[in-house]
Amino acid sequence: MNIKLSAEDRMITFFRYFSLFLTSLMFLITRTGPSLFYKIPIIMILALLAPAFTIAYRSLRHKPHAVMASVSIEMSLILLLAICTGGYNSPFKLYSLNPILIAAGSLSFYFCWSLLVGYFAIFFGFSYFFYKSAESTLVSVLLENGNLFLALALTVTFMQLLSRFRRQREEANARTNEMLEHIKSLYHIVETSSEHDFMNIGQVITEYAVKLTKLNKALFWFASYPGGPSPVSRQTGWLPEEEVNLFGELKVHEPEWRRQKEPIFKSFPGSGDLLLMPVRMSTRFVGVIGVKLEAHEGLENRRWYIQQLMFLAELSAITLERHELSVTENRLIVTNEQNRIADEMHDSVSQSLFGIVYAAHSLKQSCRKMTPSQLEEQIELIHDSATKAAKELRITIYSLSSKKSGGPTWLGMVRSHLQSLSRLNDVEIDFKVKGDDFSLPYTYHKALFRIISEATGNAIRHGAARKIEVELTLKPRWVGLAVRDDGVGFDTDLLWTRSEENTGGLGMKNMQHLTRTLGGDFQLSSSENSGTQILISIPVGVIELKNA
Repeated sequence: MNIKLSAEDRMITFFRYFSLFLTSLMFLITRTGPSLFYKIPIIMILALLAPAFTIAYRSLRHKPHAVMASVSIEMSLILLLAICTGGYNSPFKLYSLNPILIAAGSLSFYFCWSLLVGYFAIFFGFSYFFYKSAESTLVSVLLENGNLFLALALTVTFMQLLSRFRRQREEANARTNEMLEHIKSLYHIVETSSEHDFMNIGQVITEYAVKLTKLNKALFWFASYPGGPSPVSRQTGWLPEEEVNLFGELKVHEPEWRRQKEPIFKSFPGSGDLLLMPVRMSTRFVGVIGVKLEAHEGLENRRWYIQQLMFLAELSAITLERHELSVTENRLIVTNEQNRIADEMHDSVSQSLFGIVYAAHSLKQSCRKMTPSQLEEQIELIHDSATKAAKELRITIYSLSSKKSGGPTWLGMVRSHLQSLSRLNDVEIDFKVKGDDFSLPYTYHKALFRIISEATGNAIRHGAARKIEVELTLKPRWVGLAVRDDGVGFDTDLLWTRSEENTGGLGMKNMQHLTRTLGGDFQLSSSENSGTQILISIPVGVIELKNA
């Protein structure tokens, strides 16, 4: 098994072999101790044990008890070697730094210091018993060899501080990476949200507030808005009866929230201590995002929570403002398009129809006085005018169709999105289409685009896929979608369990919800290291019947 070496691993390995070389050299050139005949086999044994213990520590790094046992064995061997090769004067007495460095860097504080104190006590006791001279006293021996303990103690202290800083950095990096993943998922959701989702954006924000802060309870309370309907206030973690009391308290203090621009710490009866952050658009006050604080939370954690709520408040304000601007823009587009259609119909089709009506009225008044040839000529004129009107009407209808006028079609936009996704992430995406989307209602266009975008995005971000197949089948009464990837896969049972506990991602839940909203069937199959497959079947027309 190949194990990637860190800078710390390389440093400790270098120190082990360098210290072994120096201590072995000193052991060979000193005249005390055993003869050269015994020294060479000892050094050879040490040269074999050094790589064996190095490999063992790397292989067992995730098994603390096994590392503890290996460190204890090596320390015992070094202790025995130092006592047998001269005691106080043994060059191997400092070779014990090798297992001590391992203990200080990867094992508990108490074990490391127990190992150090035990080594020094046993080494000093046996050396004093076997190697003391007649004039030596216990105090003098301690003073002479105290520098050994001091060197070991300073080394342990430095290594433990270094290890602590390393762990803090790794935790910070892990937290940052996790937060970035959540932010990307949240941005992807709000970027592809529909009208229905914007009215329930509070639920999405509260679930991500729980994910980002690692707390159990979060809320998004929306103030009333006289200009139109506001999104629904939502919470995560509170019971339904607690929710009523919570939102009631927030409503009572609405004037206070409208004045505030900074984070607020507030305590409500029955709800506990809350951290609240007002949400403001450029034009108006929106509401409040909050989390319930735990009693043991320190100042550093509270600063972290404030940062997350400030981000969520800013993102919510931008999302809602963008939505309102989009609604206004759509209304203006519809109005302008209606005016354009009315102008075109008035200038072309209506004029022709007026001429036909006028000619028919004249013919009705004078047909009895006309000869057959005159009557036929007049009818032919009306026929030509009706044909011209029909042609103008057909041209107008075709000009309104993006498919007929050469404008961007829905399938073209989907293909363009997948091509951009492919280029940006260096992933092969094969998009196959069977059928025509021309008669597919707009609601299905919106939902299918979101599902395709969510499925391919998940395959790239979470599945690390290198190839994705998207197959879309469009029939008059049925739509089928299949998305397959060659990614790492996952345990689907674990996914739905986490989803129910609000600890998993929202992507699958959103796709499942969209499919079921349209009356369709959602199937997910995946396993670890075997990729993922999503199959969706949606009947066309079900949602229209429900809304009829």
